[in-house]
Amino acid sequence: MALRRRKNMIFDKVDELSKLIEETKQYSDYLEAEVELENDGHGIDMVNAFSDLQQEYMKTYNEGNHDEIIALENVLESRHSELMNYAATGNYIRAKQALDELLQQITNKIMQNLGLDAGHDGCGCSCDDGCSCDDGCEEGCCGGCN
Repeated sequence: MALRRRKNMIFDKVDELSKLIEETKQYSDYLEAEVELENDGHGIDMVNAFSDLQQEYMKTYNEGNHDEIIALENVLESRHSELMNYAATGNYIRAKQALDELLQQITNKIMQNLGLDAGHDGCGCSCDDGCSCDDGCEEGCCGGCN
């Protein structure tokens, strides 16, 4: 019974955290950009065409046709630039990236608190805090000390 209660407490805290995330600028910007994109037929068409192109690229990549792979990479890069430059799709992509970064930071902090942090590289420095430790920090530690 105590384990069930503890598990329920954990999920209550997750609900609290979710409500706090909903109050962030990253989340509100994401929701706004999502609505903007959903109401932009041209933007949706651009996203769908890009997705189709990615599928074609994966198929070509798996087939191993080097020349076609290079050509498709160039087209993908160009289409990605178009997506980023078009207001509705660019705003959505940037807002999604910002929200994803926030969620990743939260996940990293939880993992760190549990001692499961992949952001530490063995020298005791956290890559998230810029590896600013004074002792034992070498060039390989998070890219070197600051």
